[in-house]
Amino acid sequence: MKSTFLLSLILLSSICFAQSQNTFLLKGNLKNFDKDFFEVTVGGFFNSSTLAVKVDKKGNFSKACTIDGLQDIYIEIGEDYKHLFAAAGDTIILNWSPSTFGVGTLSKSRTQELSLVLKLAEGSDESVQVLNKKLYEKGTADSVKFSMINDLYNAELRFMEKFPLTNYSLKIYADLYFKYASMMRSHKLLNSYKLKNTNADSPLIQFSFLSTTLLSEQLFKQSETYRDFIFDQTRFCSPFNSYILEANNRSSSNFTEKDYYAGKAFLPITSIRDWFLTKAIMNGFEHYNFKDAKAVYDDFILTSNTPAYTDTLKAFYINIAKLALGQPAHQFTLKDENGNAVSLTDLKGKVVFIDFWGVYCGPCIGDIKDNGAKFHEKYKDKAVVFLNICVDVASKEWKKAIKDLKLEGRNLLAEGWTNNQVCKDYAINAIPHYVLIDHEGNIVNNNAPGMGELLGNEENILDRAISTVK
Repeated sequence: MKSTFLLSLILLSSICFAQSQNTFLLKGNLKNFDKDFFEVTVGGFFNSSTLAVKVDKKGNFSKACTIDGLQDIYIEIGEDYKHLFAAAGDTIILNWSPSTFGVGTLSKSRTQELSLVLKLAEGSDESVQVLNKKLYEKGTADSVKFSMINDLYNAELRFMEKFPLTNYSLKIYADLYFKYASMMRSHKLLNSYKLKNTNADSPLIQFSFLSTTLLSEQLFKQSETYRDFIFDQTRFCSPFNSYILEANNRSSSNFTEKDYYAGKAFLPITSIRDWFLTKAIMNGFEHYNFKDAKAVYDDFILTSNTPAYTDTLKAFYINIAKLALGQPAHQFTLKDENGNAVSLTDLKGKVVFIDFWGVYCGPCIGDIKDNGAKFHEKYKDKAVVFLNICVDVASKEWKKAIKDLKLEGRNLLAEGWTNNQVCKDYAINAIPHYVLIDHEGNIVNNNAPGMGELLGNEENILDRAISTVK
């Protein structure tokens, strides 16, 4: 049987633990747990952070976790991965064993909130997977797609109605609404259809003011799902029609600049706009041309109205600047499938092309299957080494995948992804991600094209790097 949680949430106005207003306390006991730590990931306004929680020999643990307001948290114990949310000042007491499940608390409403979040996730994950498969079937009409999405949305609303309303019911409802709104955006349904609560007598009908064009500082502060929706919607869909885009005549190749001026045009609330601009510039450095992102960064630093976001971006830039063209590549040592250590320093003298990929990353697998064999055949006698660094699974599953895919090159594992030092050094927050390093060990491009794009260009950035090797 899959492990389950015994979760106790205790909210006390006065507790012996001297809690800071920017932390929450996670404590409790794990029974029949065979490791000395587990991980908790705390969401944020820009990137999440993963913390190791040490467990003593008796299974007890206590960890003060830094948090910025109200944030989603993800607790991973064994095979269990549970989604909750916490606020500054919370004390969450967690008791876990492989065969028990229960929720108890001294704060009835907070217990109900967490119980609802857990049960919504348990009930919807499999249903959403089934729905996604149906939505991508060829020939399905938009009206049918919308009906399937709205039906599942309402099924979750009916479940939510079984729980009494609490202080954070709006946050939970918004998470639900914008999860399905994001699904509709992905299938280009937002212009023609709107999510609707089909029960006119629903106590949740009071939240029907939510819409895909709503800008709300309250939701912005409470819901990570809402923030994610705003970020994608503003970048891709130009949602707020009362504002005119300033960047309509700007460079079509500078994607960071396009996102930057879209945010300026469509987001009139200063706090939300400056958050979006900061995140868009970070995204530009991590995924687009470094020089283009730097030009936008320089403009924002001079014009931002939110010092906290300016400071955040400056701190981010100090680290990301180490990945600019010509900078020495971060050194690392990882093990291959045979347990042999492979170090970047050992490869100096050859060009190095790194493919950060994942077993459960569709675009990663697509590039490998469609272009991998041709790509390696083209460069098999060239002065280049190909490193395939898997980030999303453990060793056993990784080894099976590289065998099934017949993956050529040197195969390495960076287990733990965003918590792994290699991924931190190279700012790997999304995959696939490709990095090109020259024969002297310097960065050529930390956002290099993938294999398919490189094959499509007669003389590409990889060819030019190889041509410099003597």
